[in-house]
Amino acid sequence: MITIIIPQALEKNISEQLRRAEHEFPASQVIIATDRYRKGKGWAVREALKYAEGDIIAFIDGDLDINPKMIHRLIPHLSEFDIVVGKKDTRRMFSRWILTLLSRAYIWLLFRVPVDTQTGVKVFWREALPDWEDDSFAFDIEILAKAKKAGRSMFEVTVEAGRSKKMKFKSIFQTLLGSFHIYRRLR
Repeated sequence: MITIIIPQALEKNISEQLRRAEHEFPASQVIIATDRYRKGKGWAVREALKYAEGDIIAFIDGDLDINPKMIHRLIPHLSEFDIVVGKKDTRRMFSRWILTLLSRAYIWLLFRVPVDTQTGVKVFWREALPDWEDDSFAFDIEILAKAKKAGRSMFEVTVEAGRSKKMKFKSIFQTLLGSFHIYRRLR
């Protein structure tokens, strides 16, 4: 069984993402991870995971940027890997491509994680999903860093995404700062 966890903070279209996930995976469990106490995306997903019943856990963002059907593209690779993550094709948008390249280099230097940490779709074998402490939206960096340290295998697959939204400087800065805090805590 697959459990799909969709984090929700301020997404206006969360009901549409839920409908899409249930349509694509009718025999699966779909959980909306609501940050009702404003504790953070990492906290909300950790809370939702307490109710997960599947052997395969999928995370997908609720902003409609990535259609849940992309999970079908990731799952076949679980026959060879513990964790499979989506990767957006950013080559058409030069500024986004540069930011992605720099971000991946930064994450590689800190954690040696060989996959994209920030694309909003990931699948895990349940036993490969480590516990994490980070409550922010950078929590997936901690998950992937801990999984890498534990010797878990990872793979990335290109996924189709909606039109890339402009990245806000504040979000970029928060991710850089958050990942550095995670690095210091894991050392």
